[in-house]
Amino acid sequence: MIDIDLETKVIQRFIVSHKQERYWSFIKKDKTRDKFVKQLAHFSSQLKDFEEIKGNEWKVIEVALAHLGNPSDCYVISEDSAYDGRRMSIKEALKVIGNGMGSLLVFGDADQVYYEGEGPNDRWISKKKK
Repeated sequence: MIDIDLETKVIQRFIVSHKQERYWSFIKKDKTRDKFVKQLAHFSSQLKDFEEIKGNEWKVIEVALAHLGNPSDCYVISEDSAYDGRRMSIKEALKVIGNGMGSLLVFGDADQVYYEGEGPNDRWISKKKK
């Protein structure tokens, strides 16, 4: 089930301001949401307040989850329709890593987000809230 409120928060908190209105207009309708999702493969230039992951993304995610109190699930926005628009266990959601499709893993109430583009070195984690 698509969580429009959470996706709106993700756009507000983590997408550059000059793209927010455009993406909000896409996610508001089932018919146009796919336009947003298709952008995810090459999305890193649209992100704000993220750090590029150099090295082991699993370790970075593990540390981020510990900082959030080790949540048991997350929400996924992905080009991969098997994952897109679903809330699932962290273990299941992490299977999206390395599949070559743009994806956002949203932890908590958009407290932290992991992004992966289609390239093997296009992995990012949102900066911790201050």
